[in-house]
Amino acid sequence: MQHSLRLDPGSTARLDRAPLPFAASTPRDPGILLRPAVARAIAGAFCATVDLALLTVTLIYVALWASGAKIAGNLVALLSVRLTVGHFAEIAVCWIIWRTIFSYCGLYTWRHVQRANGVPGRVALAAGISACVAAEVVASIWHHGHAIRVAIFFWAAAMGGALLSRGVVCLFQIYVRPQLRRSRYAVIVGGGERAARFFEGLKLHPEWDYKFLGYVDSTATEIPGQRWPLLGRIGDLEEILMKQVVDEVVVALPARTQYAAIERTIAICKRVGVQVQYSEDLFEGAHSGLCHREPFDEQRVILKMVPDDYRHRIKRSIDVLGALAGLIFCAPLFLVVAILIKSTSKGPVFFRQERYGLGKRTFRIYKFRTMVENAEAAQAALEFMNENTGPVFKIFKDPRITKVGAFLRRTSIDELPQLVNVLRGEMSLVGPRPLNLRDVGRFSESWLMRRFSVKPGLTCLWQISGRSHVSFDRWIELDLHYIDHWSLEMDFKILARTIPAVLKGTGAA
Repeated sequence: MQHSLRLDPGSTARLDRAPLPFAASTPRDPGILLRPAVARAIAGAFCATVDLALLTVTLIYVALWASGAKIAGNLVALLSVRLTVGHFAEIAVCWIIWRTIFSYCGLYTWRHVQRANGVPGRVALAAGISACVAAEVVASIWHHGHAIRVAIFFWAAAMGGALLSRGVVCLFQIYVRPQLRRSRYAVIVGGGERAARFFEGLKLHPEWDYKFLGYVDSTATEIPGQRWPLLGRIGDLEEILMKQVVDEVVVALPARTQYAAIERTIAICKRVGVQVQYSEDLFEGAHSGLCHREPFDEQRVILKMVPDDYRHRIKRSIDVLGALAGLIFCAPLFLVVAILIKSTSKGPVFFRQERYGLGKRTFRIYKFRTMVENAEAAQAALEFMNENTGPVFKIFKDPRITKVGAFLRRTSIDELPQLVNVLRGEMSLVGPRPLNLRDVGRFSESWLMRRFSVKPGLTCLWQISGRSHVSFDRWIELDLHYIDHWSLEMDFKILARTIPAVLKGTGAA
């Protein structure tokens, strides 16, 4: 996806203005949790597995019942039934047919897995068609009659089992899933009854635990009886999105009278990189190229700022496999580096620091220690030596770096422990480098926050383009280019170019 926003050439000068303060308490990245897409996949897979298992057992049971075998209530006798290769082949064919029938009836879509509305009728239809298939199989393979009785018995058993499995999923959604939802911080644009309806719907969201920070409106007058604090006018939204951790802006303004305000809100969110949610009646496909339907309520539309599709699942799989392989392959190197660090300087082997990640959430990054102990405490006294033109602190001949640390930095070995962060889901193999709290706290332009709309990475365009020799403006320009033009192919190219860049030590400091 490509946006019209471009790097302002005069950004360096404006960075000297007084920085906007961040919220006193910044949410941490929870790392590995049950992601929404994973929850949907697990729920669908559970229902499909239970359906096929119950249908298979029911098929065998009704076949034996039709043959006159005395197995009623005797589980041992049922489990001791001998099946031939031909039987297994027929059952495999039945699995394919049954799975297709239940899928065609919409019983594995997220809406029908986690909601009871319309499910009994769909289950009855799918079980009825499956029962006809089962009756035909029993008649052709086991050569028994009673096709109608077999179909009725199979239909009743299949319907009961399918409803039971979905009942378990519903109980999970009601009592367990809310405890596993990830927090999602939101700001409402607009107040009154329309905003209240949005709030009531979103607080019951099956995937996200929405936490509303407050609302902004066209006027700075607080609405009597409003349940959220007034954060300011719509003109203050940009500053709010910069100061606070906001995952989503919910537009609850009437389109007829506030169309200009709505357009302004969306423009602000695009500039900062925060997604927008609004009701379908606000626009008639005006932003259709960037819109996604809300799975649990198709009347709500989400305008995303970065691509969010199957490619991210592939990217995450590559991250996990790559991080695991890297940690296993580098384990002997880790041991050697740990011995060198401990034997040449005082302090721990690993350096841990709070960094900003996806959505401006903080996480703890891991690196091999390359500086003397308590180097962070000494940074304030060295601020006058900063050689970077932007808010990022950099001294090319930093007196705090140890001899071993200089080698680790030059070869980028000090970054390898971040494979743990990749495995935990806080980082990716490729993405903008994570910045520390001190540097981000000095950002004074809201568009700089767009770099937090994707996960930070172990390597990036900056890493292969000169690193410390690249100006801050160029660094941000590379990050935004990556965000706007991201693809799996680009990730592979960056990974391939990282190795020679590291071996050459390009821009290492």
